[in-house]
Amino acid sequence: MPAEQTDIFYLTGESRAVVENSPHLEALKAKGYEVLYLVQTIDELLVQALTEFEGKKLKSVGKGTVQLGSEEERAQAEEELKKEQEESAGLLQSIQQQLDQYLKEVRLTNRLTNSPVCLVGGETDFSPQMERLMQMGGGHHPQQKRIMELNPRHEIVAKMRQRYEKDAADPKLGKYAELLYGYALLAEGSDLPDPPQFNRLLAELLTETLTTD
Repeated sequence: MPAEQTDIFYLTGESRAVVENSPHLEALKAKGYEVLYLVQTIDELLVQALTEFEGKKLKSVGKGTVQLGSEEERAQAEEELKKEQEESAGLLQSIQQQLDQYLKEVRLTNRLTNSPVCLVGGETDFSPQMERLMQMGGGHHPQQKRIMELNPRHEIVAKMRQRYEKDAADPKLGKYAELLYGYALLAEGSDLPDPPQFNRLLAELLTETLTTD
């Protein structure tokens, strides 16, 4: 465990495989941080009441923001991210408009190293697993809007930004946004809101990009 790790990080999920391979863990793994994998149904209820252990706060990797490294590293990362956020403001707003029924915010993140996107909740939001448990209980619980986090260093995000700067009204940007949303849902083990639409967009993209020798 790195010396600067003062919180106990955890991530809930349907199975160990889903949690272990979650994009939410990429930056933590890269820095050698320890993370609890919570995959039992009771775990979801436990972390609602247990907020700290032996003086360390329990922090969900799937909620809010995650700050890693020393104070100097955090400050530098925040400054760089703020600049990138300002430069990508137009694209982020475009994605928000396309996916407004599902998202309450679209932002850049340092949470990801390899993946282009992930979905997180606010600090007080229910996790996707808890939300499903509540729905299974028979009560009426409106679906929560999520936060989409994009990796500014990923090629997909960089090329989307280039497309936006060339033509902010490019209709393909909306299609790419929907595919990214579906990608993020599948990566966390959640269901797609419209599987046929996702398949149509994916097939369309493959048709456009497929080349023959």
